[in-house]
Amino acid sequence: MSLQEEKIYNLYRLLGQFGELKRKNHFGGHCLLVDNAIIGVILEEHFYLRGCLLAGSHFEASELNRLVYSKKGIPLALRYYQLPEQIWCDEGLCLYYIELAYRSAMEELQQKQTVSIRIKDLPNMNMSVERALGKIGIYHVEELRMMGAKACFLKLKQHGRHNPSIKFLIGLAAAIEGCHSAVLPTNIKQELINWYNDVN
Repeated sequence: MSLQEEKIYNLYRLLGQFGELKRKNHFGGHCLLVDNAIIGVILEEHFYLRGCLLAGSHFEASELNRLVYSKKGIPLALRYYQLPEQIWCDEGLCLYYIELAYRSAMEELQQKQTVSIRIKDLPNMNMSVERALGKIGIYHVEELRMMGAKACFLKLKQHGRHNPSIKFLIGLAAAIEGCHSAVLPTNIKQELINWYNDVN
């Protein structure tokens, strides 16, 4: 199903009922956020609702198709579910699914905010990275996000014993975005590679 302009307009209109709508690059397409919670992603003209918590169980029970990302030829089913044509054609049903995704995403966001997440718990990170960042004065996830991947990389390069790799830089950028490095958009990866080559 192609997302024609009319469908995109309707999608934005429905999502806008729940709060402030934003777009952000994601998975090589772009994700749609309402009140800073990811609700869905538009990829190759298809729209997928994010299925976290209760929404994921409901979408599975409704047999919605999951977004499958291929990593080195190995398919990975992600927590995003495609809306079929019959749901698009029924605005009340479409709104129901969107609201379910929105409420589940907001609940998950609130849960994350109440739990103190350590750097080692972010995607692509581990204890050794957490320790290395601690040596340059970065102890908390918010400090990492505020400083950004490039500034952290430069500080580690200046103060560390080892020269951090491009893989490390991409992993750091993806961790800040909250995703695995394999699904960081290609244009962001390429920009990081160009920057890495410039500073080296």
